[in-house]
Amino acid sequence: MAHNDCLQDVPDIFENEIGESIAARTEGLGMIREIGPPDLCHIVKIHSSNRSEPDIGSYHHVLGIDSSSSASLAAYINSLQYSLSETPGWFGSTNNWKIASGTYCSYNSFSNVDLRVQVKIPGGVDAYIVTPQGERKEVTEDLWRECHVSSLLRSILFADPTLYNVTGLRRMTPVPSPRDETKFVEAAVEQFWNGWALGSNAETQIASTARNFLVDGLMRYFGGEGRYSDCAAEILAPLAYAPLGGQRTSSRVSAEFKGIDPEVAALLAEVYMEGDEEVQAVRVMHQALKVKSSCYPLLATQAEFLRRKNRPEAALTVARMAVKYAPSEFNAWAKLTEIYLEAADFQRALLTLNSCPMYTFVDHDYPRLPTPRRINFPVKSDILADYDLGEHVAGGHGVHGPIPSNSRASLDSDAPGLIEEMALNENSPILRLSAPTLRCTFARVYKFLTEIVGIIGWDELLLLRSQVFVMEEEYRNSALPSVAVDDEDEVAEDEDDQLPLSALRERKSAEQEPRTCAGAQPIAEVGGDICTNVDGRETDACKVEPAPEDGAAPAPEDEAAPAPEAEAETPAESEIIEPAKGKKKNKKGKGKKAKDGQADEAPKSKPVDDNEPAEPLVENPAVVANGESSIAAIGDKMDDISLSDTEPAKPEESQLPEEPQLPEEPQLPEEPQLPEEPQAAEQLSTPQTAVFDTVPSEPNPAPEHRRAHGEEQDVETQSQTTKPEDANDLIRKRLCERWLDNLIMILFDDLRVYTSWRSRMHNLRATGQPVTYRYTQAEWEALGDLALRLRHPSEAREAYEYALAIRFSARAWQRLLEMHTGVYTLVQQEEQRRHEGIPELSPLTSNDTLMQALDAVVWLSVYHDRWYNSMAYPNPVCEQLIKLISIHGLSKVRNSIVSMNLKPAVFNMVKKYLEVAEKFNVRGSKW
Repeated sequence: MAHNDCLQDVPDIFENEIGESIAARTEGLGMIREIGPPDLCHIVKIHSSNRSEPDIGSYHHVLGIDSSSSASLAAYINSLQYSLSETPGWFGSTNNWKIASGTYCSYNSFSNVDLRVQVKIPGGVDAYIVTPQGERKEVTEDLWRECHVSSLLRSILFADPTLYNVTGLRRMTPVPSPRDETKFVEAAVEQFWNGWALGSNAETQIASTARNFLVDGLMRYFGGEGRYSDCAAEILAPLAYAPLGGQRTSSRVSAEFKGIDPEVAALLAEVYMEGDEEVQAVRVMHQALKVKSSCYPLLATQAEFLRRKNRPEAALTVARMAVKYAPSEFNAWAKLTEIYLEAADFQRALLTLNSCPMYTFVDHDYPRLPTPRRINFPVKSDILADYDLGEHVAGGHGVHGPIPSNSRASLDSDAPGLIEEMALNENSPILRLSAPTLRCTFARVYKFLTEIVGIIGWDELLLLRSQVFVMEEEYRNSALPSVAVDDEDEVAEDEDDQLPLSALRERKSAEQEPRTCAGAQPIAEVGGDICTNVDGRETDACKVEPAPEDGAAPAPEDEAAPAPEAEAETPAESEIIEPAKGKKKNKKGKGKKAKDGQADEAPKSKPVDDNEPAEPLVENPAVVANGESSIAAIGDKMDDISLSDTEPAKPEESQLPEEPQLPEEPQLPEEPQLPEEPQAAEQLSTPQTAVFDTVPSEPNPAPEHRRAHGEEQDVETQSQTTKPEDANDLIRKRLCERWLDNLIMILFDDLRVYTSWRSRMHNLRATGQPVTYRYTQAEWEALGDLALRLRHPSEAREAYEYALAIRFSARAWQRLLEMHTGVYTLVQQEEQRRHEGIPELSPLTSNDTLMQALDAVVWLSVYHDRWYNSMAYPNPVCEQLIKLISIHGLSKVRNSIVSMNLKPAVFNMVKKYLEVAEKFNVRGSKW
């Protein structure tokens, strides 16, 4: 029995009980976190002739309806009366089902209430609001204005079906004419200063005036058409130069003050930059910096401007300031990373990524509804008879009709069946990759990692990772793993932290001189504190306190000397900064371990590779010769160490000064007093809170300090000592964050699958075997996405074409359309520079590229119409067609579409995109 209780061109989701969808929406109001779910339209149908038939409740979701008044919502519900299916009869078509009532629900994101309009046919209209607590209240004019803006923002931000899709969703054009746009702009300006109440996207920590969903919607609407000048002139410029706080909230601000809001000025400057009005952008930034030089959005915009002008040093300075003033904002760290990548400073780029504050991804608000009784997805027209979208259409056709010449759907008998493909997809490793599931800040960081791999390669990334971060083997081989992480809260707990490294070593060496007693033999190792009897047994009675040398500082009484095993087996220890919190922590438990007899501080050495064991501690003779630590090398072979100034440096013989030969037993210089080194202690104890600060592992004492203690040094040797080392050696190692390590492993999985795929493709082509059905249609799509993630657009295009050769794919068509409109032009150019064998693509201005792009536009238009997406703009297809118009002109694009000989219904679908370009006067619409 055919159902004639369904709508003809609107999806219908039937309820088990009438009103259960509205009740579920009311219960879910308290769990809404962003701008809310799409609008809900609920209708009740009755049978007019048979009263025994029970009433039917059904609903669907809507985006793009004007919700500025109850009249517009009631008109939409009334229009559904003409969409009911009709049953043919002897004297015409009839339908006994009628719509008795309807309820339209639209969420107000500003006030967090649900506005509802209840319509009775025939009857009246009742409008009210429902709070998250379930209370019913009256509607005010302010609530209507807020609801209008909220509904428009949802339709603009959720316009892409691939990013936001809900069952039974109908999309309509939110701003169909310039008159409606003027109404939208006025409402947006009125609510602009309250935009922070809407929240912000997942990459922004704190919503502000310039970072919220209202600003995102405005930039998406005007940016998709390339109308940046209109956005600046009509919205941002009046708001930026208005009294601070806005027209409606400026009661506490003098109305005569005409300043400039720094955050809005940052948006205005950004819009000017995108609209090629850089002079205006510079002027706005100059005025705003005078008002507030520490505004983070303003500094980020200035850094982007300097980066585009090839001023990396200035851009780097400004980006660091932005990070300093907004350390909890991810976008500031991302901009700093981007500048480091352009400067080819990959070490600091990795350190900056490791310091990025990562946010938990908060998905969009989806409706929470009970399981329906049945769902009806009617076919609106007979267009699908000519375009195979990969689905079986019920109703008059039974099977698909002929496929046009521009179709890429394959009729090859070798193609596997759908059931066979589904079985192959279940066990496919290509479809189990983790990278497609990354969202928010993690997806951005992964993109930076792919850029690094695309420039230097995977092997270099691993080497760079071992040079920047502490590897597992280094941490495991450390004698003091518990002190590898610093803790800033414990800096003042131990007085030893305030002493320089040379002073600590001097004190330890003074405490650890060999001692003898009656009937005992001194041990050979320097620093030992245990004597042995003649028979080799240890005795504690032999322990005596050493007599301090002249000028040496006495050791504290409560501090014990370290054991010889601890000093002999202590490997290199790196000072670790925890950059995710922007501060360095003091070593935990250092003071406690010092009292227990362990070493106060492990000596430092060069970075150790993760594949090599840690080297034993060896003192650098150059350090001893330069006077940095005169007794730092006291050991078991004290007599073999030369204190000559010329031997370690080894300059040319002609430049060596004549110096007297040192005696066999050199006299050590007078030891400095510990309290007289405040500068050196301050240098070593100050935590490094920024990733771009570089500090030598053992800085030399100040020249004034050496002169005060009679330590004279040769000029040439001093210049060599103070010569800056390589920048890579000055960067201290950090602990790699767990999430960053996981992203590197995800990147490894992508590279493994990509290499296997390209090797198989090479073998198949070398042997002349067919390629199309080696992978399923879903796998070809996943391989195309994989190639795009790894910045190989030419190979991604190949994979998408193979996917379309098997079956229709809206995702593949959308990506090919973006390639033909220049979205991946820069990535394609980078790929051609890295790989010489890649063929050059057709230029964007060629006719072949235009026809291929229009082919994708036609197929996507049919697909969107099939799934009730009649939105003209900001449809992603319309955005790409507007780019084609800006390249070729409206006349050429229209004539090219006419030359395709499309059916009238299909031509009307594409024509609505051209009308948008002509109505709103986009670039290229005049020629």
